Amino acid sequence: MPEYSSVVGAVVNFLDCPCTYFAPMIDDDPLTEAYEKAMDEFVRKGEHFPVFVIPSDTLLETLIMNSDPDAESNDDEWSAENVQLFRAAMLEADTSDGERRLGDLINITREVLEEPEAFESMLHEEGGVVESQDRIISWWDYDTGMTRHIVLAMIPVMRPWQIMAWLPFGGWNDCPNNESLMSIARLWYEKYGAVPAVISSDSMEFVLQSPVPENEALDLAIKHYAFCPDIIEQSDGITIPSHAEALKKSLSWPFWWD
Repeated sequence: MPEYSSVVGAVVNFLDCPCTYFAPMIDDDPLTEAYEKAMDEFVRKGEHFPVFVIPSDTLLETLIMNSDPDAESNDDEWSAENVQLFRAAMLEADTSDGERRLGDLINITREVLEEPEAFESMLHEEGGVVESQDRIISWWDYDTGMTRHIVLAMIPVMRPWQIMAWLPFGGWNDCPNNESLMSIARLWYEKYGAVPAVISSDSMEFVLQSPVPENEALDLAIKHYAFCPDIIEQSDGITIPSHAEALKKSLSWPFWWD
């Protein structure tokens, strides 16, 4: 096994699948090339779906908390058997209810805003110009100007949404729970070809081959907001309509939950 830092090694050990580590770099072309090569391999063999994982103590703690609740949150002595049982159960779960789960999130968002007209008024707010996304951004550390320590994990599943069985990082603060993440990821894959490409302790970025149809962009922007309110509420000048305009040209969807 390569020499990893302790936290990278611990996350790799938890994932229990083929992983390739990339040290921070100023040019992300090697990451893009590695991902494209891994996706090509998946298309040929259909055995391991690739996803970049940004290791951290927080991510590891969440993964253990969700997949082996009996383990101490700060303890490396998690049970491999319990984790395997959790993964098996997740892979057997019904993931066909993505639309319903998004509807539930929209209803929750309306309740949080309290005023009945508040949500509808947001659909007409003008916003600044939002740049479309055509490259992955979640692997950048903007303090250093370099990519983060990152691992390309080859998850032994045949469907992209099933990677959440190995990376159950949801269910905290405003982040949807793991079952919702799986179901919504399945819906967006089947509808738009979007796949989870990068996961960290507090973010998830999807990539897709072509932007969403223009006539679906506003509806999707509403669902993105319900799925991850911070992409609107924590971003200066971005509104639901301006996010929709960006979606018409974007090839990646970054989400983060503070």
